[in-house]
Amino acid sequence: MNLRRLLHILLAALLLAPVGSASAEREPVREWFQPESGCEGWYEHMTDEGLIQLVWVIGEGAMLAGEQRAEALGADACSGWQEGFPFGGEDALSPENDPQPELADLTLDVRVSGGEEPTALEIEVVITPIEDLPDSVNLRLLLTVDHPTAGEPDSHFVVQHYQWSSAFHRQANITTEWNETIDASRLASDGVPFTHSDLWRLNVVVLLVDDLDHSIHAAAESTVETPSSVQPTPDAAHLYLLGLGILAGLGMIVRAEWKREVCLPKLTGRLARRGQAWTAHVTLVAGRSPVTLKGADAEAPWRVAKQPKERVIKPGESVDVGVRLKVTEQPPPSARTHWSIEVEQLGGWVLDLSLTPEESAAEDSAD
Repeated sequence: MNLRRLLHILLAALLLAPVGSASAEREPVREWFQPESGCEGWYEHMTDEGLIQLVWVIGEGAMLAGEQRAEALGADACSGWQEGFPFGGEDALSPENDPQPELADLTLDVRVSGGEEPTALEIEVVITPIEDLPDSVNLRLLLTVDHPTAGEPDSHFVVQHYQWSSAFHRQANITTEWNETIDASRLASDGVPFTHSDLWRLNVVVLLVDDLDHSIHAAAESTVETPSSVQPTPDAAHLYLLGLGILAGLGMIVRAEWKREVCLPKLTGRLARRGQAWTAHVTLVAGRSPVTLKGADAEAPWRVAKQPKERVIKPGESVDVGVRLKVTEQPPPSARTHWSIEVEQLGGWVLDLSLTPEESAAEDSAD
């Protein structure tokens, strides 16, 4: 993990590809809830420094995430909230508006691929719990747009894109590298401007939110790019050194990726039903490093009925694991499962596996 982080920093300096970075400093999070018609007198609130500011559009035609956040907090239209409590000028310094205890370190890297014609936004979040996290704490990813143009909602920091994930380690000091790639077509369908001249308007925000009380326990923000962040063209000597640095960096990347490829395990499986009971039959094949199976999780409407037993798999060996799942939807959709592992030399990982439910008749005939 440290080697990969170093390589990312190297490429940022050489190729100008990475366009944003934020560390785990805890900034207060302020949220506004605005109907499409807008709110009067909000502009004085949009210049505060040292804050992560989000404007959720709510009401008819609003995105589902904004409606859900407003409902969870009990927020009315044109109201402001900081750290999950109502916010106003008279209570700006109230203790309940202070940041919640930080439960994890977050490192956020934002990169744009495609050069002058951006093709995708690549986001990497490194999550390291400071203490064991409750299962109710989940990762939320938001993309915001600053300084909207004509025809867009008339406020700053409008939430345009939303993602939610439970696929990360919750044990203290076990690191998870969480990645999300959003391609240009998806951004266009969400109404997010994604041309080279618009990149400076974009901000990426990640939050660790407790879904039981809706409190925020870690936060990080990164701008994507500003015109002033483009460095002057280097002279010939700098170009020569740049070429050497690129070659060295690429060699290190190739070796690191090869090591990860041969050390990470392979995961396959199927989802079968006997009667009313569903079971995920999964085979985990270790690579060149020992692997420890730590646990399993499934996204709604599926859930894991009982955690698998922790076990160690030697290099080159495999184990078959049967995990019972329950589902609240009929007919059941494909199950998106997440398998927590630890790999010697590589640390903690979460492997994703989608399983398509098999017909019970096929299962019975196989038996």
